[in-house]
Amino acid sequence: MTITEISFERAPMGAPSVLMHGFKIALTEAGGEELGRDFAKNLADESSFLVVYSGSRVVAADNGEGRISFTLDSPYEYSGGDLLIDMSYSSIEGSMYVWSWNPDGFRFLTANGVNSSQGMVSPLVPVVVITGE
Repeated sequence: MTITEISFERAPMGAPSVLMHGFKIALTEAGGEELGRDFAKNLADESSFLVVYSGSRVVAADNGEGRISFTLDSPYEYSGGDLLIDMSYSSIEGSMYVWSWNPDGFRFLTANGVNSSQGMVSPLVPVVVITGE
């Protein structure tokens, strides 16, 4: 599959849009089925992240259908397996909430960058819609 867009289901709380500075989305294959607190050890290859969307000032906004969508600058060739989606920004203006679900195990990790020695794992995962061909 060629991934061309990543969207998030917006919860009806917070602002309908936020401004993010230094925003990027990068994708890679996971190194295992469950995430651990050491961020870099979750990667199949630490240098494998491919930046597929970036902008110095990005407005993330509800598209009127309850989604926040990002059409990728560079489509991602996904061949199957566990996918890691890395989203980062240097600062944000406003607060927006997205729906989440609770699968078995820890599948969501927050950290202060890919080189962080520690992060916080969570069983709550944002609802992500991946679109492609």
